[in-house]
Amino acid sequence: MILYNLTLQPPTSITATIVGHFSGEKHQELVVARHQWLEVWRPNTATGKISIEHSEDMFCKIRGIAAFRLSGSSQGAKDYVVLASDSGAMTILEYEAGRRRFRPVQSHEFGRSGLRRLMAGQYVAADPSGRALMVAGVERAKLVYIVTRDADNSNSLAIASPLEASRAHTLCFALAAVDVGYENPVFAAIEGGYYGGGGRVGAKVLAYYEVDLGLNHVVRRWAADVSDSANHLIALPGGGGGADGAPSGVLVCSAGQIEFRHAGCDVCAAAIPRRALEDGGGEDEIPIIVASAVHRTKATTFVLAQSDAGDLFRIAVETDGDMAVRRVRIAYFDTLAAPAGSLAILRAGFLFAATRDGGGSHQLLQFENLGGAGDDGGSEGALRFVRHSEMASLAAVDEVDSIAPVVAAQAHDLAGEGAPQIYAAGGRGAAAALRIVRHGVEVADLAAAELPGAPTGVWTIRAGGGGGERIVVSLAAATLVLELRDDEVAEAPDAAGLACDAQTLAVCAAAGSAGVVQVTPAAVRHVLRDGRVREWRPPGAREISHAAAAAHTTVVALARSGGRAVWLELHAATGALREAATIDTGGADITCVALAAPAAGRARAAFVAAGCADCAVRVFALDSDGGARLAGVVATAAVPEAVECIASSSGGSAEASVYCGLRNGMLVRTAVDSATGEVLASRVRVVGAGAVRLAAAHVAGAPAVVAMPAEAPPWLACAARSAAGRPPRLVPLAYDALDGAAGLSPAPQLPDGALAAVSGATLRVVAAARPEAAVNVAAIPLAATPRALALHPESRHFAVVETERSAAAGGAWVSRVRVVNPLDGATADTVALPPGEAAVSLALVRFASDAGRRLFLAVGCARAMTLRPRACAAACVRLFRWRADAARLELEHETAVADVPLALAPFAGALLVGLGRALRLYDLGARRLLQKAQALVAPTAVCQLRAHPSSSALRVFVADAQESVRLVVYSPAARAFRTVVDDSLPRYITAMHVLDDGDTVVAGDKFGNMFALRVPPAAARALDADPSAPAGGLPPPAKPGSPAPFRWEIVAHYHVGDIVTALTTAALVPGARPVILHATLLGSLGAAIPLLSRSDADALRALERSIRDRAPPVSSRDHASFRSALVPVRSAIDGDLCERFFLLDSDVRQAVADDVGRSVSDILKMLDDMRSLFAF
Repeated sequence: MILYNLTLQPPTSITATIVGHFSGEKHQELVVARHQWLEVWRPNTATGKISIEHSEDMFCKIRGIAAFRLSGSSQGAKDYVVLASDSGAMTILEYEAGRRRFRPVQSHEFGRSGLRRLMAGQYVAADPSGRALMVAGVERAKLVYIVTRDADNSNSLAIASPLEASRAHTLCFALAAVDVGYENPVFAAIEGGYYGGGGRVGAKVLAYYEVDLGLNHVVRRWAADVSDSANHLIALPGGGGGADGAPSGVLVCSAGQIEFRHAGCDVCAAAIPRRALEDGGGEDEIPIIVASAVHRTKATTFVLAQSDAGDLFRIAVETDGDMAVRRVRIAYFDTLAAPAGSLAILRAGFLFAATRDGGGSHQLLQFENLGGAGDDGGSEGALRFVRHSEMASLAAVDEVDSIAPVVAAQAHDLAGEGAPQIYAAGGRGAAAALRIVRHGVEVADLAAAELPGAPTGVWTIRAGGGGGERIVVSLAAATLVLELRDDEVAEAPDAAGLACDAQTLAVCAAAGSAGVVQVTPAAVRHVLRDGRVREWRPPGAREISHAAAAAHTTVVALARSGGRAVWLELHAATGALREAATIDTGGADITCVALAAPAAGRARAAFVAAGCADCAVRVFALDSDGGARLAGVVATAAVPEAVECIASSSGGSAEASVYCGLRNGMLVRTAVDSATGEVLASRVRVVGAGAVRLAAAHVAGAPAVVAMPAEAPPWLACAARSAAGRPPRLVPLAYDALDGAAGLSPAPQLPDGALAAVSGATLRVVAAARPEAAVNVAAIPLAATPRALALHPESRHFAVVETERSAAAGGAWVSRVRVVNPLDGATADTVALPPGEAAVSLALVRFASDAGRRLFLAVGCARAMTLRPRACAAACVRLFRWRADAARLELEHETAVADVPLALAPFAGALLVGLGRALRLYDLGARRLLQKAQALVAPTAVCQLRAHPSSSALRVFVADAQESVRLVVYSPAARAFRTVVDDSLPRYITAMHVLDDGDTVVAGDKFGNMFALRVPPAAARALDADPSAPAGGLPPPAKPGSPAPFRWEIVAHYHVGDIVTALTTAALVPGARPVILHATLLGSLGAAIPLLSRSDADALRALERSIRDRAPPVSSRDHASFRSALVPVRSAIDGDLCERFFLLDSDVRQAVADDVGRSVSDILKMLDDMRSLFAF
């Protein structure tokens, strides 16, 4: 088995955030680090929305990032990204907005790869004047790089060899660059030394490291004692930059206070206000600053700091005339919904808050005011404050979904959508939720109106005289002209000269100010600006059956003409319609037509695509002599229902895409040369079961097509590349079935990607909320951290156990069992467990001894549980029975056990319980569970249990907390368990799933590895020798504690890079074979696709090897080393690395294709098929 691994959703947890001008344009962007992914987010200051412009896998663990701009850069210069990671190198990246990729500018290797406390990379700081960088480690290591302009290229930068400022036996807790203007660069660090034999940390100091640019060395210029709780540094502007009240120096944040510190200056301290006692603040509650942001203008400096409770404080530093600090003032500003891990202030008046793990979505907030004293807040200098019940100084304008941390996840198609939804449980406290992740783009309703009948088509045109956009809706024998007014759809005051007493087949605004072109079954009408109408009528009193109209060109298909169509063009001077050419399909009736947009600088349409009844799409181009030339034919599997043409760009050559919706539910995308109309390549995708209608739109600044299959959700195909650099992909829209749609132009009240859509007799104005996202998330709130979930097979309700320590209960465990309906989000039942108990596991079980074959819910509980060491005062297994509605629970009984029941599983009509090292089998009793068998099977602790997929095979897969997975067989006659297969490597198991063959188990460990283990053939033959006696064909048992007679075969091994918390198998695409789906702690989703073709596996492996050599990761991390962390990679191909092929230059692409032995187009098709046919 060879696995092709793809990332479906990058980690949603944000490690760090920086703000700057990374594309070199006037607007600011955010660069966010998501564990091993680096992304560029662009806030739209007009609409307040965030779009993910680019997302790239760095193939490393990102430890820190910083924005850096060269000294003396011009006004239009761009910022660079300084990347510190586990690669053992410091890398400076440039974002190329036109190519949508990061390019390494400079990279310097300074040590071994991996997360090591003695290796620099944990902290990174950039001199505000753009002359030096410092990279520091957790202990000892500090390296300084002097950055200058490249002598050969003044627009590029160069770095010198690093200057070492390391100090032995010294820990670094925070690092910041001090703003000293153009004096020698200075970096500030909070340090603490070891003392004593126990490795305890000594007193902390604030140290200044000065970089002497003249002598080219670093000195520790100044140090001063600070509080032992100091944890955070805020660098203040200064250095003579012209800002009022900018004294330079740093603010040292410690528990309960903030101090101003600077070399040669007096210390000024202020206490951090605490919450009032009546607002939940405790006497011993001490606020700790965990994040901050500084915004500097010519007039003032705005400093925000956030505590670990989510409270924001505004810090003001008062100076005298000599710029000496006299006072530090701290005032309560506002409270975020969830504490942020990093903050960033944009000059347009926005605050970005990247929530910490478990805090919910990341938010973009707008400043309503700059704070101050308030009746419900705290004034400057107040020791206590009452937090705002709702945000008073900030207003949330947008959010980016986060599913981190994922504790448990399952994949089911409970909504009957044809593709599974991923139900991920995670979060802490009020942010805990059961999140439903769907493949597709979320759609928001903006307005709606009822129509007098079922529409046959919908279009949008721009009204003349600078008016707004009109929505034209065609009925069976009439046409309506509507407009959007104040979030409502109303009838337009005039019809713009359109014939409202006839059905409309096509309508568009003519070029320039030439009016409107309307096509009816009887004529083509050109309505001029002065109200005059020019008409063209088909010869022989024929009717027009289908039409397509553009700015200068109109194509009409004539009914009952044997496939004849007329190409019409507008006369620039008179506005008359003249016949430019006649199109003949060779006798096949035309079922749909579409016009391609004209090339730049040309008025004539590039070509015409006509769908024909003989199951073909014909492409016609207009020759210079005025004749229509057949440029290409695309054979289809069914009769075309609709066709659309949009412009695109691929591989640097101008192309157009012809989309054809078929009547059998297929969508065909064909690449066509926009100059000649030559057909290049076609791709097919099933989007529904009925006829597929198409509509042109404009999404994310690029043309797009909306595919609307009958009685199925619509799909969106955008010509722009995805955020990850992949070519245009088809994504479903999370919306009801549509009958027609038309794109609306962006406006102050309309976001980009708005559509006028019709469904039945209703007209709706909708918009794609985040078209660049591959998934959308809906959340069902929970009350506490979810630990496990199980799905009732009949009612399709989830049972979720919630457990966390409660501050209100004095730090004791608080647990409950919740039954949730995932379709409407309602809680059907809640069972509160006794105070002090922690619910750690659950399982659904049917007992063979139960005459009614009822379904029970077993919950493992422990009282006064401690995690290290693992112990409890008492433990039990509570058994609940489902009521008749299968949505509520009743307690059947509880059974005391001797250890924490970390794992439960149904097995052979009984219940398996993992109790420490023991595995125990229980049957149903009248007042308690009855013990049937027990054995010590785990060296450390049983953490997960999975029964064999076949109920007749009495085998169970047992995961140990530290010693990998074991296969245990059960003998009913002897009532005994026996370990048959174990592992030769220690593995700290976090997730496990048994494949359908029953001999292969896929698991993940806490070091970020995912692997597949298989029962060796000798063990399989021994187990199958005597089906009636599962242990009959095995060697005689050895003494207790001895190794198992067999070892696992390692089928595949792959380093994911994050802790895998859930594993399952699911067919992500209808009709496709199942893939191995995994979810990680930091919120990423991935799929491992088993490859069945040896030729495909060889080609993909060769592609991976070639890209690894010719285009290595920009982070300087060795790719093979990263994927082989702890254990060498085995039988696994990195699909994310293979998809870097889309980002390569054309010459590098061709070189890689030559290495693989396939053409560039074949590789592009192979990569696109691997994702579109099996994943998303």
